[in-house]
Amino acid sequence: MNIEFGISTSPQGTDFADLRDLWQAADKLPIFSSGWVNDHFAAFVGPPWTPDLDQGCADGWTVLGALLHETQRIRGGVLVSGVHFRSASKLAHMAATLDWSTGGRVDVGLGAGWSPEECETFGISLGSVKTRLDRFEEHLEAITGLLAGETVTLTGEHVQLNEAKLTFRGPSTPPICIGGMGEKRTLPLVARYADHWSYEGTDAVEFAQKLAVLHQCCADIGRDPAEIHASAKIRFGPADPAELVAERAKEMIDAGATYPLISFPRPLDQSLIEPIAAALPEILT
Repeated sequence: MNIEFGISTSPQGTDFADLRDLWQAADKLPIFSSGWVNDHFAAFVGPPWTPDLDQGCADGWTVLGALLHETQRIRGGVLVSGVHFRSASKLAHMAATLDWSTGGRVDVGLGAGWSPEECETFGISLGSVKTRLDRFEEHLEAITGLLAGETVTLTGEHVQLNEAKLTFRGPSTPPICIGGMGEKRTLPLVARYADHWSYEGTDAVEFAQKLAVLHQCCADIGRDPAEIHASAKIRFGPADPAELVAERAKEMIDAGATYPLISFPRPLDQSLIEPIAAALPEILT
């Protein structure tokens, strides 16, 4: 699988104009194939990542729609949407509509959910780890079927659909990205449903270990792991040189990443992107 690069931006602690300008700059740089935003009610600061309930975060899907309609080429996705925030049918409907309106430029990022503080504050049921993963599995079954244009009937504990079908869709089925690292439930679900796995950490050794587990999960069901992009966020500070960003990306590529996502710090600074874009090709030679 070829190496692709994307950008990752958080719709918190920034102005929309700065987000738009960075995405438009990425849109003009061929090395970047995608852009990603997160999806929370509260801002998260760290690491370690904890919610700052005094600082808000813009809705990920609303921001993604605006950014994709301010760009022409790059794909876009939410990294990731917790399925506890919206019903399976609503989330699939939103994604299909945006994919339709952008001519097929949407990737659908999904996760099981993880922040009890955020959920308690905003009145959202998170549940136990088992509940989260049971709900996640049902949502994946429903959402992938609906996005593929299938007629879906599902009688589950968390999702109930009766011959549901989406007719407003883009030109092809949007790729599914799953975020998470759990070896017992999440990575087997990646093997079964995903086109893209998003690693949530920053350690290349751990990344390689989790990737090996994912490959075994694929072997267990007879799927070629090369069909699944593996991404990791490449974090850096505003003063870090572009060469350091590229070195961190190379470390993840050497560990098996096929989709490094350059995670831009806040406040967003458009001037950082061109030097990074110029440095990245050097690590591929």
